[in-house]
Amino acid sequence: MQRFEDWPTRLAEFVEARRERAFSWGESDCALFVCDGIESMTGTDPGERWRGLYSTEKGARRVLRDNGGVSGLATLILGPPVVPASAGRGDVVLIDTPEGNALALCIGDRIAAQGVGGIEFHPIAAAKAAWKV
Repeated sequence: MQRFEDWPTRLAEFVEARRERAFSWGESDCALFVCDGIESMTGTDPGERWRGLYSTEKGARRVLRDNGGVSGLATLILGPPVVPASAGRGDVVLIDTPEGNALALCIGDRIAAQGVGGIEFHPIAAAKAAWKV
């Protein structure tokens, strides 16, 4: 995937547009949030094959189980993980949440993650793994 020349602007606009969008399985969950962010920066939707396959937590767990979990899904889309310290703006990171592991986007010195009521921001130090976009 190649990023558009203006990908930083596109990423900022994407995060701002999603700021108050509530969590929804199969529409606005952590994996599809990241896929939508990648699409905004590259024009390629890495989540296309999973869209419409689930709309519940049970369905999401099945998709994750069939694809190696949250980390496996990110690796399938983006290749092998890199050390979290090498994550840069626009890259994908893995964070721990009270509900378990979640994918999120590095937006510089912070991480943007899909939360229950909209985007939640975390310090970059919260990244447990990372993948280059």
